[in-house]
Amino acid sequence: MIDSIHQSSLNMALRCGEQFRRRHIEDEIIPPGIAAGRGTGVHKANEVNLKQKLKTKIDLPLPDLQDAARDGYVHAFRNGVFLCKEDQPSKNTLINDGLNDTIRLTKLYRDEVAPEIQPVEVERPFMIDVGLPLPFAGRIDVEEVAKVDDLKTTAKSWADGQIDKEIQPIFYSYVHEKEIGVRPEFVYHILVALKTKVKRQVQSITPTDAHYQALFAKAKMFCKMLDTGTFLPANPTSWWCSEKWCGYYKSCMYVGNSLPKKQV
Repeated sequence: MIDSIHQSSLNMALRCGEQFRRRHIEDEIIPPGIAAGRGTGVHKANEVNLKQKLKTKIDLPLPDLQDAARDGYVHAFRNGVFLCKEDQPSKNTLINDGLNDTIRLTKLYRDEVAPEIQPVEVERPFMIDVGLPLPFAGRIDVEEVAKVDDLKTTAKSWADGQIDKEIQPIFYSYVHEKEIGVRPEFVYHILVALKTKVKRQVQSITPTDAHYQALFAKAKMFCKMLDTGTFLPANPTSWWCSEKWCGYYKSCMYVGNSLPKKQV
């Protein structure tokens, strides 16, 4: 049963309603891919570092953070790893490469990101009534009084202004403003693992009222989807509608494949 609106669920439902239905309504859980594991590992290092930094005001040594990142990466695959058919013969190599990228990005995080952040809240859970049939809920990674920070890991550089298209910055900024009373600047620290080097990009946004209006329009549509049970599939030309990026693709009726036997 869906009893709240999370930014990740909202994003998934708008990207592909069928993917959302199978994951969150039918509870069909697909193991994470390499990219998700990499993000989980770096996120774990950030969490371990900043929780203790609340008291010490000092960042942990790099080896400690890389150990935390390695543990987070390995734990992400405790129930398996998702790979498309063409990548399965290279499974061990891809997993090892993903771990190496996680370690490299954690060093970049420790060198360039961590020293800039002095949090007042880390991993703060929330559930707030926003006047919709369902409350907003989730967990904000890093908050200062007038700023919200978040990490993204990727293998490709972000295009300029990509943050303007993201749901998470507006969602978390709204929650922060409603509960803290200050409209924050939201900052993405984008850690890019290229083949020969790593680099950091920074994109930021301070939401306007128009951003909040658009967020609520999306949230209202999400509630209608749940209320009517109408979950539209992704446009098949979208990059994420492929076997490589969607664990449900091989059994998705909307691209001409067969549903799992339990649903037939």
